[in-house]
Amino acid sequence: MDIDDILREFEESSNAKKLNSENICNSLIQAMMNERMAPELLPYKSNLMSSILTHISNQQQFLLDSHEYGDMNSGNGIISDDFKLRLMIIETDVERISYIVRLYLRTRLTKLNKFTIYYVNASHNETENGELQELLSLEEREYIHKYLHLLTQLYNNCFLKKLPKFLTLLDENVGGQNMTIEPDLDQLVFVKCVSETPITLRIEDDEIDMEKNGVYVVKYNLIKRYLDTEDIILI
Repeated sequence: MDIDDILREFEESSNAKKLNSENICNSLIQAMMNERMAPELLPYKSNLMSSILTHISNQQQFLLDSHEYGDMNSGNGIISDDFKLRLMIIETDVERISYIVRLYLRTRLTKLNKFTIYYVNASHNETENGELQELLSLEEREYIHKYLHLLTQLYNNCFLKKLPKFLTLLDENVGGQNMTIEPDLDQLVFVKCVSETPITLRIEDDEIDMEKNGVYVVKYNLIKRYLDTEDIILI
């Protein structure tokens, strides 16, 4: 193998890593958009988040090693402006990805805070196929139980302890009044069809054919299953 073959192999490897990194970042952005636009909590992207966090860790280690190399060789003229620019671009990209990760997690925490009792009850009624385990990360499952415990303590200390026992339940459901706040699955959402084959939605007595790259406004519960199969994305 001559030097040209070595250089060609290195370039192909670098391009493949770059393409894989771009695909992961695009998947993260879409997952964040779906989470922000959906009225309910979507399944936690555990594999994607693991890949993203590994990517961030690798880039941070690369930056650390590069800065150490730059500090050791800054006085002998080896470090060029192109080298410094490359590090700056990588740092900016790491910050961008980290921001999207934080936005994704904050969006999920906001829903958990709003629908805490609903998802805690769901954890108590978790089915054998582990639906909630796919819905929440381990940290999120621990968080909702701790948050509900603190919330209950706060309410009890402020006013619940002064009420009769039968009025102190936070998830009471009597007289047609449900105290548990649930996600509104009838909420209207903007969607984009990315399926290669048209998707037919039946709305009352009418039908809508959703074609690829078409943008529509529909009720969330009508397209939820297509969101799970990634035939539709939220915008």
